[in-house]
Amino acid sequence: MSNYDLLVLQPNEFENLTRDLLQQKEGVFIESFTIGRDGGVDLRFASPEGKGKVIVQAKRYKNYAKLKSVLSGEAKKVALLKPERYILSTTVGLTPANKTEIQQLFKPYIKATEDILGRDELNNLIGQYPAVEKQYYKLWLASTTVLESILNKKIENWSALELEETRRDVSLYVMNDSFDRASKILRDNRYVIISGIPGIGKTTLARILMYNILSNGYEELVKINSMDDAAQKLTQGKKQIFFYDDFLGSSYLDIKEAGFESKILSFIEKVKREPDKLFILSTREYILAAAKRQFEKFSLNNIELAKCTLDLSNYSEEIRATILYNHLADADLPIEYIKALLDGKRYLRLIRHDNFNPRIIEAFLKEKLYLKETPEGFMKRFLDFFDRPYSVWEFAFSKMKAIEQQALLVRATMGASLVFTSDWFDAVKFYLNGVTGAGQADALDEEWNDVIKDLLGTFIITSQNHGNEIVGFHNPSVYDFLIDYIRQKESVQGKLIRNALFANQITGTFTDKGLDKPEYGRIHVSDELAESVVSAFKRQIDSPKSSKLDGNDWHWYKNHFNQLKYLNEMLRLFPVLFRNRPELLKGVVTQEMFVDTDYLLEERMSLLDKIDEDLYDLDLNAMVDVILPELESSYDYVNTASLMERSERGQQLLEDDEFLGTLEKKLNQELEEAGDDEECELIKEDVHELAKYYFGINVDVWDKAIEEAKCKFEEPEPDYDDWDPGESFSVGTGKSSDYYDLYSSLL
Repeated sequence: MSNYDLLVLQPNEFENLTRDLLQQKEGVFIESFTIGRDGGVDLRFASPEGKGKVIVQAKRYKNYAKLKSVLSGEAKKVALLKPERYILSTTVGLTPANKTEIQQLFKPYIKATEDILGRDELNNLIGQYPAVEKQYYKLWLASTTVLESILNKKIENWSALELEETRRDVSLYVMNDSFDRASKILRDNRYVIISGIPGIGKTTLARILMYNILSNGYEELVKINSMDDAAQKLTQGKKQIFFYDDFLGSSYLDIKEAGFESKILSFIEKVKREPDKLFILSTREYILAAAKRQFEKFSLNNIELAKCTLDLSNYSEEIRATILYNHLADADLPIEYIKALLDGKRYLRLIRHDNFNPRIIEAFLKEKLYLKETPEGFMKRFLDFFDRPYSVWEFAFSKMKAIEQQALLVRATMGASLVFTSDWFDAVKFYLNGVTGAGQADALDEEWNDVIKDLLGTFIITSQNHGNEIVGFHNPSVYDFLIDYIRQKESVQGKLIRNALFANQITGTFTDKGLDKPEYGRIHVSDELAESVVSAFKRQIDSPKSSKLDGNDWHWYKNHFNQLKYLNEMLRLFPVLFRNRPELLKGVVTQEMFVDTDYLLEERMSLLDKIDEDLYDLDLNAMVDVILPELESSYDYVNTASLMERSERGQQLLEDDEFLGTLEKKLNQELEEAGDDEECELIKEDVHELAKYYFGINVDVWDKAIEEAKCKFEEPEPDYDDWDPGESFSVGTGKSSDYYDLYSSLL
């Protein structure tokens, strides 16, 4: 017998399940009533003997003690109604003694204990009626059978915590057409990009999609943090789902992986041809828009065609009402607060609010912030959070101790990604030492455990990873709030910059106003804070440190500090500062740096493109001769083309037939060794870029050769796997209603 978790159903859903099961079991039509206060009747039907009515009630509770206390009041209502027969359905598992006690309570209306349907009896009935089971997708997704089938697979990075979060998402999720649209796009294209505003439910939808797919035969979920991860973990012959959350950055466009644009498009094309691979990506809408502006290929490859956008306009009023209802039911609000919500149908102001957002609802209810308010003040506070989305965190933040506030602000500068808790501690201690002195910094040793304890579960989450504790934000809106808080307070910015222990506290958070392409989420520092940035820069040159982690949920490890990457980032993010203060790089930028093969050739050339060689006594001619042995691919020639053009020695090589012949031999060799269309396209991109510098390259001739090379990769349409997301789910009419009966059922 399947073991379903009936508590994933909200009260109205559980009532409907009871109706559908009893209609099958009893072979009768059962009346349903508008959701609301039932007066002792949830459902009813005529008794087969024709002697009277049969009343059915559905009670969703977690334990017998709570159920019993409610049933005492219900027994009095039933006695007044005097039904021919009374049937009780409940989510609670019942013992024989429990059933006997309930039967005595409702004597003589419960004819036999068979009319008391506990969790075990309902699970038995669900197994007997597959049509009913199929209709209630939440039950199926959260069943023990499905859960065990997933756990028994070797699913990488799908931790128990992630499964629990997914199970809770299933309980709160309101099926809407975004699931059907995402499923169809995924089925048709083999990949889907889920984008939308913060808090709209991108990760939730991705989780439910993946959970559904894994329960339908896929073997492995691979959560990735880079396209190199994806390429490394791709396994032929295995049904794999790849998931890249916030693939363009968590709060702003933030891509540091070399060749990311080509890698991701190449991987997408590969997945589209593979019969047993699926790729799910998520990003914020404004970040995707920024990426399309910055990365020409994203637009040229029409990546928009496979985008599933979660826009609030796609949430009908009915869907919004159900989302709010599910969260309220899950929160188990005191009756006084429900009454305040019902008074004057105030809930309509939430449902129809321009800032309606599931994350705001979840944060307000989950943290029980309403308990600090009177029932009358509850609604005002709830609306205030909708009017000012960050206020849900602002309220909690304002009540914290100063040390906890400082710790969170420091943590925000370390980025939205995970970091080691030990690094966070060091960063906070360094900050306190600079701001308040050694006394309070030393006191942190004693207070730190209390700080973690107070912030845990509200602002932060922690977990163990290969012997190291890692810390992240409870959800992305916490990070958004903290960054916005810092943005509004220049004095706070100055303290954080001047007392930043790690390099990425600056490069991951701040920028000056000279950045060519504005990056949403970064904080623009004023000219008055330039010296603070200089101080932080010099500290990293003298004593470099980074708290960034590489790896994935399975294994995180410390990122090695790369001075060349650091200089590239600082010059990119603070162009005004370094244009006005070029002397800052004196003694830092050296000839040796550009010929040091410990650094990638691409990184060295990128830095060279940002500086004036005359200011730092760089010998470009000597540089050319040193790097010539490193030119092993057409991509290397592309990276060094600017150096060639800027140096006399390089200009000679640009016009040298023998040198050009060597380059074309490499291009020909790469074209012969190309394994698919995507590799041919990458070679084509290199050819077009090289033609800007090497006038001997005939683009038309190369384009023709590349198209001919592609012919050998033509193959029949692959026989895709039979994964099917299932039937479309009804999402309601979207017609306006006052929803009073729905919310009054919570009383």
